[in-house]
Amino acid sequence: MADSANLSACPDSASIPSAGFTDTTSTDVDCIKYYGVTTGVTATTYEPASSVSRWEMALFLTRLADVSGITLGSGADQGFTDISGKSTAIQTAINQIKQLGVTTGKTATTYAPDDNVSREEMAMFIERLATATTAGPGGTSSDTAASVATTYINYVTAAAYSFTDIDAGDVTYEGHNSIVELWHMGITDLGHYATTYRPSEAMTRAEMATFMTNFLAHTNARPTGLVLQATSYSDWGTMVAATDELHVSNRDANFDGIADT
Repeated sequence: MADSANLSACPDSASIPSAGFTDTTSTDVDCIKYYGVTTGVTATTYEPASSVSRWEMALFLTRLADVSGITLGSGADQGFTDISGKSTAIQTAINQIKQLGVTTGKTATTYAPDDNVSREEMAMFIERLATATTAGPGGTSSDTAASVATTYINYVTAAAYSFTDIDAGDVTYEGHNSIVELWHMGITDLGHYATTYRPSEAMTRAEMATFMTNFLAHTNARPTGLVLQATSYSDWGTMVAATDELHVSNRDANFDGIADT
């Protein structure tokens, strides 16, 4: 995974608080709760094994985009005819991710808000969001030079990947490439499935938290307060060198940088 991020949005040094959910101890869930990407199913439960509907994902993605530094659109009607029964907030979020290019809809006029998000769809959502995100220190928004917004980038230099189940079946060309790119960026969840991605399976809320936390590591999202992170990396372009860096961030309660510190 040559393109993995070198820093974290939720480093151990920041002592990110527990999300307070009684049904999970995942630090990835703690991270997205900390940044306001999730509020939980209830105040005390997250339901990590549950699937994620497309309308829920729209809300999660707009919140993720916001904390990643993306300016969202107005949420004006984008022509989906099947979302009128949802709340104003949900309709706005769906229209915003369409404006951002994160979704194209199930068809030109339908979003299918109640369908579950598949793992292939999740990869495409995150990859498209990455191309709209300015990379933070130690991260990259994609593996193409045009998107590089920082000098601390490790480029994808090989087409190799570990998954054996994405070259056949119904996996789309874009889906395949998105899965491979996220693997190289260290965003996908390997866990007990080091050689299979399971593209047609429904994305769970636990898996979503892992994808989103790993994605945030590539952005400029940093915790409140003064936080130090040390990193070392190698293989920068055609050079092979070990480089140690100490990165310092100082953010206010809104995660914005504090000037003159």
